[in-house]
Amino acid sequence: MTPSQIYVAVVIIIIFIAMLFIGNKNSKPKRLSLLASIAFGFIVAGIVFGENRIISYSLFILGIILSVVDAYIRSKK
Repeated sequence: MTPSQIYVAVVIIIIFIAMLFIGNKNSKPKRLSLLASIAFGFIVAGIVFGENRIISYSLFILGIILSVVDAYIRSKK
């Protein structure tokens, strides 16, 4: 493994551990909205089509835009 791969793995592990300690254990899990699940699908599709950068980045951007729109809609409620 290269040093950059080791760095990324360590950061992911630290973020995961932080989420375990910071997460609220008393709250019920919230379901994804339809818009958030579509955004998640676009982001996963961007990962799958990673070989073609134009398609991959376009799907990433579309997923991020949809997730921001979903967060804005949820903040209004």
